[in-house]
Amino acid sequence: MSFIEIVEDQETFELEIGESILELRRFDSTVYNRIEKKHTKKEKHGRTGQIFRDVDEHAVNEDLLDYMILGWRNVKSPTTGEDVPCERAYKLKLPGTVKLQAIEACDTESITLEKKTS
Repeated sequence: MSFIEIVEDQETFELEIGESILELRRFDSTVYNRIEKKHTKKEKHGRTGQIFRDVDEHAVNEDLLDYMILGWRNVKSPTTGEDVPCERAYKLKLPGTVKLQAIEACDTESITLEKKTS
């Protein structure tokens, strides 16, 4: 059975990638808008008076990734082999493919996937 679920602030889920596990949370438009507003400058064109918005998309993406990843297990440093703490600086150093998988998982319509019974 498949269904759409609303996004709730308290919900969390785990995403397994190899032997590593990311603890994630989905985000709704309110969260996204708050983050985008934080990184948006409004400027007025001197000659025309038209107001335009300049959004720092890179900063928005970094804050969104930091919001989505709550914790992890078995995320290692390639040089020491030791676990790294789940901190913003390390979240931003995750490989692009891992970031993409996390974003896709957090943008799904349902996190309680029920398997079909035959």
